Amino acid sequence: MEGFRALSLFQPSNLNAAVGADSNGMEHNERPQHLFGAMLGIPHTQMARVVAVLGFDFIFVDALHVGRPTNPETLVSLVQTINFVSEGKTCAIVRVSGPDSDMLSYALDAGAAGIVFPQVDTAAQAEAAVKKVRYAYSGGERSISPIALLDGITNIAPECWTAETIADRNIAVICQIESALGVENIDSIAKVPGVNVLMVGVRDLKATLGLPIRNPDGRVDESKFYNAMAKIIATSKEFGIPLMIPAFGVGPEDVGWLQEVRMIMTSVDVLAVLKSHRRDLAQMKEAMGLSQKARNELNGHQNGHQNGHQSGHQSGHQNGHREDL
Repeated sequence: MEGFRALSLFQPSNLNAAVGADSNGMEHNERPQHLFGAMLGIPHTQMARVVAVLGFDFIFVDALHVGRPTNPETLVSLVQTINFVSEGKTCAIVRVSGPDSDMLSYALDAGAAGIVFPQVDTAAQAEAAVKKVRYAYSGGERSISPIALLDGITNIAPECWTAETIADRNIAVICQIESALGVENIDSIAKVPGVNVLMVGVRDLKATLGLPIRNPDGRVDESKFYNAMAKIIATSKEFGIPLMIPAFGVGPEDVGWLQEVRMIMTSVDVLAVLKSHRRDLAQMKEAMGLSQKARNELNGHQNGHQNGHQSGHQSGHQNGHREDL
């Protein structure tokens, strides 16, 4: 994302150009084939500082479910920590509860490069989402903050541009499709001007299709889900709308269709901590177990040698003493 950062780190990076939603005169081969991201499940600036320097293209800040920031100040701190610590190499994407979320304006003013709107089932809902992100210059309803940016300091724009027109160009409106109804209406949603990315909500989509969200050993037929994915991918190709998906638990059988997804979330910090701690604990227990076994064998060898030496010495001494008698 370094090549898509704004002139000021207080302003959003050009996520639309990075995913191909807005070419802006950029050649296709100048854009990455995929953008990789992580979900921030622990809403603390310390975690944001760590994840922001790991090489991800974007960090997904969830103001809906996982690690929900408890107040606007925390949300602003997380977004700006990601932007600044990564020096613009990683951008922040924020999921809000909907177009009327009280967190939306804070995320936008803080410099989020993308906003995710969950449970978008109709074109009308997509239109409402777009209006809340875009300024009046682009037909939207977003209010202009008088203090979010400082003229000539953090408010920097090329000639013939303003911070507002840059934001309208750069910020991606991401509609999350996570129901059978959303899949049914996917074409009309993709046609809405200003919708830049379609995100698949895998778990909720499976639930509305009557499928379990977990399917160990593939015991349940998931053809309904794969058929839905095929339709979503077909729409993405037809209308040129990039796709985004969380891929925390995908298997080798999913790699084929994942190639069609532009934005892929590979991990969430909570699960990464869980896996790391479990692995480290198991490795240490195994190492200590082997160590203990080795110590036991060594002690047994030493005890046997000592007992044999003492026994031999004592027997020789006693036998010699008897001969003297």
